[in-house]
Amino acid sequence: MKINNLNEKLKFIELIDEMKNIKRAIKLKNWRQETNAEHSYHLAMIVLIFLEDFPNLDWFKCIKLALIHDLVEIFAWDTVVLDKKREKTKKQREKEAIYELEKTLWKEIFKQIKSLIFEYEKRNTLEAEFIYQIDKFQPMIQVVMEWWSCLREYKMNIDELMDNKYKKVDDKFGFKKILDKCFKKIIEEKMFYKK
Repeated sequence: MKINNLNEKLKFIELIDEMKNIKRAIKLKNWRQETNAEHSYHLAMIVLIFLEDFPNLDWFKCIKLALIHDLVEIFAWDTVVLDKKREKTKKQREKEAIYELEKTLWKEIFKQIKSLIFEYEKRNTLEAEFIYQIDKFQPMIQVVMEWWSCLREYKMNIDELMDNKYKKVDDKFGFKKILDKCFKKIIEEKMFYKK
């Protein structure tokens, strides 16, 4: 058996290692920041456990989308929810990141990755919408598990955060219930930031 484009594949493996160095706002139980690699892995595992409830979805595509959805952040870095200043530059940073990926990756894998990133961003397939919604509630599960510190550290207003999340997670897949549970716990246990 022969491996095609071995050098290019090794170059890609080296590039994705950078996902381990991108820190997100979310804190883990040991109080350190989650990395993008950990987020993507956690998201992919959540996708796996929910796929049995949606047999009409292409599971392989869902896993690929989960693993690739934040790849642009190797060059664009993460944007904290409700960070209005960074939110304004997010689209431009991600557009520039696509260009950097294109310069870095060999043509064949770049075509696949670009296609998946655009599919995720446009949410023009059921699989992309499925991953997008899980990506929006996953941090809330993480917030509840690590018990509030990032909500206070980033001085997140609970009403704005709820509005932001409920705009992105609807009942198409029944995931709104997960947000309901998270916010109920956050409010009951007073985890949110107060001025």
